Amino acid sequence: MLEYKWFPEGVVDESFRNIRIDVFVKEQGVCEEAEFDDFDMQVPHLVIFLDGEAVATGRIIPYGEDTVKLGRIAVKKDKRGLGLGEKIVLELLRKAKEDGAMKVVIGSQSHAVGFYEKCGFSLVGTPEYLEENIPHFDMQLTF
Repeated sequence: MLEYKWFPEGVVDESFRNIRIDVFVKEQGVCEEAEFDDFDMQVPHLVIFLDGEAVATGRIIPYGEDTVKLGRIAVKKDKRGLGLGEKIVLELLRKAKEDGAMKVVIGSQSHAVGFYEKCGFSLVGTPEYLEENIPHFDMQLTF
């Protein structure tokens, strides 16, 4: 059974911290100090639980008057291929739109560009850049 749980701003829960440690720190080599930032206390986070296990996460950051930025989207390695990435992105987009966002931006890891295009995002046109030594492209979606 899938359960979607929103953690409001000001709440840093072990469920999303552990997913991000597994995916970004252990799997991708991001240093833990860089992975966790001030936004963790300031913005809402979403966690998807599958049969009680936290398996996917993401967050929404205000990014201007009518724009938000999605970030820290991660799915546990052993749960990939189940459609959880799309589910987390679509729920983040639903919440962003419900809260009044007109545009959503994301810094996509280069290997995930096709995935985000399937979710409705388009490349912005900026060149590829490195973030924590991982190639990224900027993408956006307009409601």
